[in-house]
Amino acid sequence: MNDVVWSKVRLVVFDLDGTLYDQPPLRRAMAIELARHSLRRRSLRTAETLRAFRQIRELLGEVQGDDFPNEQFRLTSRRCGCSEGEVRALVEEWIERRPLAHLPRYKAQGIDALFAALRATGRRIAIWSDYPVHAKLAALGLQADHVLWSGDRGVGRLKPDPAGLLALLEAAGATPEETLVIGDRKDRDAAAAAAIGVRALIRSPRPQGHAMFRRFDDPAFAPVLAEARHV
Repeated sequence: MNDVVWSKVRLVVFDLDGTLYDQPPLRRAMAIELARHSLRRRSLRTAETLRAFRQIRELLGEVQGDDFPNEQFRLTSRRCGCSEGEVRALVEEWIERRPLAHLPRYKAQGIDALFAALRATGRRIAIWSDYPVHAKLAALGLQADHVLWSGDRGVGRLKPDPAGLLALLEAAGATPEETLVIGDRKDRDAAAAAAIGVRALIRSPRPQGHAMFRRFDDPAFAPVLAEARHV
């Protein structure tokens, strides 16, 4: 059952990673690249540093600090015994740059049609991620009216803190009642939305419940897709 009242929705805020593309196959592709890299180098240093970075990012989402963009690198370098510069370089290469070549292959089914329908019906599209957005969005061939990530100036907070979502609502001139968040994590995307009274839909390969879906042509989106056909 879909209880989103699309007639009231003016702003749709999408998470990016795991929402606009299929994350499991991307992770498998990157794991293969990383394994080959480790074999060539005969070292697990890169893999271990990236694993530590991801673990620390998750922790910082639960225990919010005031300087997570720098703290994530400081803590990782301390844990792994390497410089902050090395951690930054590895993150830029393996988390921000290398995945871009794979993204078009794993683009979420139905997302182009949904974006087109939202625009045709006069709704605004926003992207809100815990990681930098612009390069990934370009690789997916998608455009949004508002784009923000947690490290942007004036935000500086990871999900489930709703600081980024509040900034997007202000930029779009939308109220919580007029906003819908679409993400892939109940503990991050849905929790942040709930904190300020925003409705959320969560993408999952095994959806259970009316607030979850698998694809962007699922029944939850039928009303707005139908509306676009009559514009």
